[in-house]
Amino acid sequence: MPLDGLTLNVLIRELDPLLKNGRVVKIYQPDETTITLQLRVPGKTEILLISTDAIYPRIHTLGEQPENPLNPPAFCMLLRKYLEPSRLLKIEQQGLDRICHLHFEGINPAGQSMELTLVFELMGRHSNLYLLSEDGIILDALKRFQDKGVAPGKPYVTPSAQGKIDPRGLSAKQFDNEIRLLPAPTPIWKWIAESFQGFSKVAAKEVLSRAGFDPATERRELGPEDWPRVQDAFMDLLSELRQGGTPTWYREGLRDFVAYKLTGFQGEVFENANSLIQTVLGKRQEAKEMDEFKSRLRKQLANHYKRVVKKEALQQTTLQEAEQADLYRHQGELLTASFHLIPQGTSTVEVPDYTLEDAPLVTISLDPRLSPSANVQRIFKRYAKTKASQKHASLQLKKTRLERKYLEDILLQIEFADNTAILREIEAELASSGYLKGKSKPSSRKTPASPGPDRYLSVDGITILVGRNNQQNDHLTFRLSGPNHLWLHARGVPGSHVSILSEGEIPPGTLLQGAQLAAYFSQNRTSPKVPVDYTLRKHVRKPKGAGPGFVHYDEAKTILVNPTDFQMPVKQT
Repeated sequence: MPLDGLTLNVLIRELDPLLKNGRVVKIYQPDETTITLQLRVPGKTEILLISTDAIYPRIHTLGEQPENPLNPPAFCMLLRKYLEPSRLLKIEQQGLDRICHLHFEGINPAGQSMELTLVFELMGRHSNLYLLSEDGIILDALKRFQDKGVAPGKPYVTPSAQGKIDPRGLSAKQFDNEIRLLPAPTPIWKWIAESFQGFSKVAAKEVLSRAGFDPATERRELGPEDWPRVQDAFMDLLSELRQGGTPTWYREGLRDFVAYKLTGFQGEVFENANSLIQTVLGKRQEAKEMDEFKSRLRKQLANHYKRVVKKEALQQTTLQEAEQADLYRHQGELLTASFHLIPQGTSTVEVPDYTLEDAPLVTISLDPRLSPSANVQRIFKRYAKTKASQKHASLQLKKTRLERKYLEDILLQIEFADNTAILREIEAELASSGYLKGKSKPSSRKTPASPGPDRYLSVDGITILVGRNNQQNDHLTFRLSGPNHLWLHARGVPGSHVSILSEGEIPPGTLLQGAQLAAYFSQNRTSPKVPVDYTLRKHVRKPKGAGPGFVHYDEAKTILVNPTDFQMPVKQT
């Protein structure tokens, strides 16, 4: 469980002295679940983030302020009204529960001092942030739940502690009495987690591990002589936390973080809990937002892609029908040559086809209402109309195929994107192209600067550039690459533009790595054999009127590579 009560306790004891007596200078609400407070403390300004995210609720400081909407939401405006300016008196935890209180000294409209409290409940999808008056009345909440009594004007009711004991005041006798009364089949870890505040499943099992027992040990497996070992391990864990804990990220096995050592696991130890939570949950939140961003873009493009595929199929059918034009011309010529054989008022006529050996008879349909000459004119008119339709259909089909390829390129770039800046560039491109409803105008919000194409260092110390979206592909190909640099692209499929920034003969190892990167960042990433074309950049050109990322190239050679099994070159920052 991310940020259990014990880890939160270590964190709060770090944040309180860091931010105590800090003056609130600005409050922002970057999104619907997040509030940031800028606090002026001696010599600097700290940014405190409070997030009620359903998956990663958290509180910690930030290195920089996230971007904010142009118009602050109502809850943000309320906080500004009451807490700008105010002084943070203290931050405290409610027992060892996942609830913390931030107490502020503010000024009421009459100019008198008053105390206000922000209560932050870290409870998964029920996480919430409340602003309380001096007498405990809810002034407002980030999330309102009328059915739960969460509304302005109602008294704040703290969530039930479910009878759990604060272990910090527990005596040895109390612990002994509690464990004696346990039913025989009860897992010890479950008893600890359900009886004591702050103990998650992970923390409860760690007590058993420290005592030298299997984490799944049940009460009936322990005798009275074993109980002191469990109690000593329990107290040892609490003692470690009182001394600041051991904030650790366990990337393998547990794949989580806590503020205490875990027996049998190796992890990355952080200087403090604040930096641990800022790093781990920051990365997880970023990954979550990336997934949501990608999902939103894919969903917005899905209907466009279906429409284009359907249109392509219809245009293909139209073109096939239009290809009958030459047949109509041939029929008209045969009727003209055998005009004397056409009777009046017939629906079909057989005439010899002099273009074939032995001039076999062929049957041609006629309109019995028309004269022979009118029927000949009708067939030649059909030829002219079909011929014109064929040219138009061919042109339209070509445009539709280009659009389908463009959308496939974009969908691939969305899939491969590894930061929000790349996705925002893609979003801006789609908006300017009219694919995103309600996004035709550029956003006035501050957009992070583009990271530019990825840079890799080959085995020979040569820089290789890889474009991650259409904007980067164009910039890489026509701005960053010289005419004699080597340009690469996976043949015939959507993928990144790749450029090797070295003139003259390219070492085989560098050429291979450049080709492998082009294959890896292409639609054929999972194929063991991918043909990659390479040519000098001067042989790459953008057709007039072509969209972003679209190019033609010639004088290319081809290399076959395996993108599923290669050593990725060192990425430069």
